[in-house]
Amino acid sequence: MPTQSITPIVPLEINEETGAYETYDTADITKVVDQNLKMILLTRPGERITLPDFGVGLSRYLFELKSQIELGTTTLPPIRENIVSQVSAFLPYITISNLEISFNNDESVMQIKISYYVNDSGLASLFDLTLSETTENLPV
Repeated sequence: MPTQSITPIVPLEINEETGAYETYDTADITKVVDQNLKMILLTRPGERITLPDFGVGLSRYLFELKSQIELGTTTLPPIRENIVSQVSAFLPYITISNLEISFNNDESVMQIKISYYVNDSGLASLFDLTLSETTENLPV
């Protein structure tokens, strides 16, 4: 069965042969979900002008105390609830089966592991993101 292109690969790359952007197709659905999860987690609320409520903004949590982050006693919402609500609002086609959040405050490192499945296909996957103050893919 032929596959259909569904979204460009980020960061954008141009295919030298076709001149079009490289894309993920329907066979790459877990790669598409992983790309979308990364965008939700790294985008700060307000960064997308047309969607001011989009994004968790994980980098904002890096230098907060772990206990305050988990309880939501900082000016930021509780991280677990923030991630779950963002995924349910902007990726309704997946279901989170497990969410692990770990911190290493000495090194300002945060690791997020999201086990999920794609509702229509039942495909299961694990998304793993480690974020630190030196991570090059932090939004500026």
